Amino acid sequence: MKQTFLEYCDGDRIEVKIPNGFSFKEGEVDDGLVIENNVGSQYLRIPAGYTSDGLYVRGFWVSRYEISLGNDSEPLSIADRYPITNVSFYESEKLANKVTNGCIPGKEEYNRICMWLVQTKAVTFEDVFVTGNDKGNYSKPFVLAKTGSNPLWMINRLDNFFGNCSIWTTERSELYEHYRIIRGGHGSYFNTGYKHPASSRAWAVPEKGYSDNTLRIVIRDLRD
Repeated sequence: MKQTFLEYCDGDRIEVKIPNGFSFKEGEVDDGLVIENNVGSQYLRIPAGYTSDGLYVRGFWVSRYEISLGNDSEPLSIADRYPITNVSFYESEKLANKVTNGCIPGKEEYNRICMWLVQTKAVTFEDVFVTGNDKGNYSKPFVLAKTGSNPLWMINRLDNFFGNCSIWTTERSELYEHYRIIRGGHGSYFNTGYKHPASSRAWAVPEKGYSDNTLRIVIRDLRD
């Protein structure tokens, strides 16, 4: 069974190992390579490349779906589940750490996902960084959507990156150092009709959970 693949990194073509406990599911590096573990959790490869502000980021894995909970509060990235909500930053960190080499996305990793979607021509730069689009759950009033519930919301095999819930990142607020930044999400659409683009940022109190926030988990490659 396929356990390695090739990816460009720093100008070289390198061999990348699929993380222990996972196996190849579907797709290609250029349009979404998916791996899966024995409980069905799926993660998507974000290949190495640049962010919109010119920062080079090495490749990593991100949960294909917003995180839901299984037995013993195991974090799951699977379809047909309601994402966990009202989860604080610190609770999210603990959940992410249950996955080997798992963590909350950093600013650079989140920005790399945004730019990768543009570079593959799955969406436009304006979709991600300016206006948003219709490829996500923007309901009025807000109704939480199950993971994988609409094929139109699946972009490069990444589910509902637009709309639905905001997710925690490790980025700190410039104005309030203690606060963390949440990214993307439904925003204030139910009041204003304005669709937040996936790159949108807002500060949030890390001890507090919100009714329309959840988490995604990043798995970083082991370095030799």
